[in-house]
Amino acid sequence: MDSSQHLDGDSTGDFKRSVAATAEAARTLRELFTLWVTATVDADAERRGDIILAVYEAVANATEHACKNSAEPGTVTVHSRHRPNGALEITVTDTGTWDPSPSERFRGRGLALITALSDTHALTTGPDGTTVTMCWQPMPVVTS
Repeated sequence: MDSSQHLDGDSTGDFKRSVAATAEAARTLRELFTLWVTATVDADAERRGDIILAVYEAVANATEHACKNSAEPGTVTVHSRHRPNGALEITVTDTGTWDPSPSERFRGRGLALITALSDTHALTTGPDGTTVTMCWQPMPVVTS
């Protein structure tokens, strides 16, 4: 599959997709996002893996919590862009209501994982949904 067909078509090569907050749609979104990262992010495989895992964790959380009190699933949107300084900024936004308490004893580690995998992150919640913003600075060029 040609990964370029999954870019949003603008000259910057940003990735932006909105899907229903369902497990099946999240799986498809992860596949498309992985293709985009592989094609556009200048980093080693480990760093690209960190980016993919952090974003997928945010998407999984949104899918689980976006509309758990609603009959219809909400939406989850992933928007990735390369900043002019070379940093990669990714937002994952859902239409749900933030629930700060873990639902089970061994749950609630998504934000810790995102913290460990991203260079910086922020969480914004409100009545219209939740947004997780994650950033990765460009990797320094190592010369031998």
